[in-house]
Amino acid sequence: MGAPTARDRSALVTGGAAGIGKAVVERLCHDGWAVSFADIDNGAGTELARRINAGGGACRFHHVDLANRAQRGTLVSSVVEAWGGIDLLVNNAAVVGTRLSLLELTEDDWDSVIETNLTATAFLSRDAAREMTAAGSGAIINMATIQERLPLPAHVSYISSKGGITALTRSHAIELGPFGIRVNAVVPGVIQTEGMAGERLHVGLQSDPGSESAPTLLPRTGLPEDVAAAVAFLASDEASFITGSTLTVDGGRSLSRKPDPLAAGLFNRPSPSRQQTRPATPQGAAQ
Repeated sequence: MGAPTARDRSALVTGGAAGIGKAVVERLCHDGWAVSFADIDNGAGTELARRINAGGGACRFHHVDLANRAQRGTLVSSVVEAWGGIDLLVNNAAVVGTRLSLLELTEDDWDSVIETNLTATAFLSRDAAREMTAAGSGAIINMATIQERLPLPAHVSYISSKGGITALTRSHAIELGPFGIRVNAVVPGVIQTEGMAGERLHVGLQSDPGSESAPTLLPRTGLPEDVAAAVAFLASDEASFITGSTLTVDGGRSLSRKPDPLAAGLFNRPSPSRQQTRPATPQGAAQ
């Protein structure tokens, strides 16, 4: 199959090679979007784009480190060049960073997480909005986290960055509403991703929860496809009068009082001393 051709609607998804981001890319392509996605994982990104295009989708992969300002600074213009415009931006990429308590936190650790999670979201949104204003419409969807409401220890930078994203979502909605651009956030709860498996292993649990009771009101753990469905809705015309909102996809975890093995493991674990920094992981890696 030759190079993908432009479709009526084009999107950019960050952190799209695995986990929730991958599910979002697959869902949008299935729904007929022309999708560009960025990720630091060159191998996984290249393979995902190849598979989608082979199946008749329109997909392009951009190997980008969002912490690198020069690389991300040309990302939106590359999408516009590929598809003739940009109608949707999904700011999904995130890193958890080094698991450090507040007492151990360093400015370098803080800066690396804030740059990738919050600063990149802010300025990619700016770049996309500059293109969308010319068209008089567009949508930006940011990925937040339930950890803002139910914080876990040793995730100070990550939680702070995601709290900033929910505030940024409201601020950008006010700024961009007059131009016909909608800005919303999705708030995932416990989602079965590679990153979540790593969190479970970190506290001595099996990577796969299996038959373990989920700490949700609904009797299961969330799937990346559940979050992708929420993104697809907010990106659609059916959400044309929704902006400045957050859509929680947590199976009722925010209300549940059920014991959470992952949370218990983290709260009962001694404060870590500069453990190995994890690589960039898909959103949903932490509760």
